[in-house]
Parts: sequence; C-alpha cells; structure tokens
Amino acid sequence: MSGRTLLKRLLWGTIVLLIVCYSYFVLDDFVRGPRILLSSPISGFSTTTPVIMIVGRGVHTNNLSINGAQTSGDLAGNFESRVILAPGYNIIKVTAKDNYERSVEKTIEIVLVVTEKKGATASTTIQIDQATTTATSTIIKENLTGGTTMTH
Repeated sequence: MSGRTLLKRLLWGTIVLLIVCYSYFVLDDFVRGPRILLSSPISGFSTTTPVIMIVGRGVHTNNLSINGAQTSGDLAGNFESRVILAPGYNIIKVTAKDNYERSVEKTIEIVLVVTEKKGATASTTIQIDQATTTATSTIIKENLTGGTTMTH
C-alpha cells in the first residue's frame, strides 16, 4: 500500500470516529436515560425522629416525585424534600421521568424507632363464656414495672 492510500484511510477513519463520538455526546440524554443520585438518607437507616429530609440530584429528569408527590428541584437537578415517617418500617419511593417518558425508581427503606414513654397503657379485651353465652369485659392495666392489675 502506498503512503497516499494509507493517509486517505487514516483520515476517513478519523472522520468516522469523530462523527460517532459526537453523535454519542449529543444523544447522551437518550442513551443513558434518567438517573437519581441520593445523598441522604441511606437505605436501611434507623431513626427516632419522625421527619427526615430526602436530599439528592436528578440527572436528565423532567419529572421527579417522592411517594407519588411531585417534587421540584433547582436548575442543576438538586432536590430536597421533607417526609413524615410512620412508626416502624417505612418504604420511600423516589421516581424520575425524562423527556422520552422513560422512568427510574429508587427505594429507600427506613425504620422509625418509637421510644415508649413512662406511664400505664390500658387495653380492653372481651371474653365470651360459651356455656352461658354472656360476655364479660376485663380491663388489664400493665405498668412498666411488670405488675398486672385486673379490674372487673
């Protein structure tokens, strides 16, 4: 092969490579799709406060929601939202959609630990006597020291 033919092929190869790279750069939004980058909290987090802040960033997103409620972000895609937790195990779903209606979802699992305050709790149970079919009500009060008091 002559030097001139080799130079032409190298030039055409470089042009094709530049076109492919530029096309990927332009179509990056479509190729990668929407992404959610969560800063806090991490999944598996345990807390004693009932209100937490969800902080993160949506990349290539058009629509962002937390547990179905729309959340707005700044121009860079950063968002933060307060979420009220129920006692026990909580699942928080962060969903993002892009301009092409593709969506991505991240799930955060959080446990709200409720500390019981000192004081007695009362519960009512109803017992049915099958022989006489009469119902009696018993109120059982337990205090935190483990003692049980029964009243009729």
